[in-house]
Amino acid sequence: MLIGIPGRDSQSAMNGFVSTYGVGNMPHLPDEQGDLWTRYGVSYQPRWLLIRTDGTEQAGGGEIPASVVTDALTPG
Repeated sequence: MLIGIPGRDSQSAMNGFVSTYGVGNMPHLPDEQGDLWTRYGVSYQPRWLLIRTDGTEQAGGGEIPASVVTDALTPG
């Protein structure tokens, strides 16, 4: 499952980000205080982080590569 975590801003600004980048087709967990951002080292948007079921992580900036989306949606 892919989950967006817009953060460090108002709910209105986060909604605008989701709309601007066309990522409204996935659930979002607002992080207004930036706690999750801090935990995962996010310092700017757009950023993405894949946490696999085995606990390994892959992160990057900008558009999420198709290979990462495929990896995230592949069971196992």
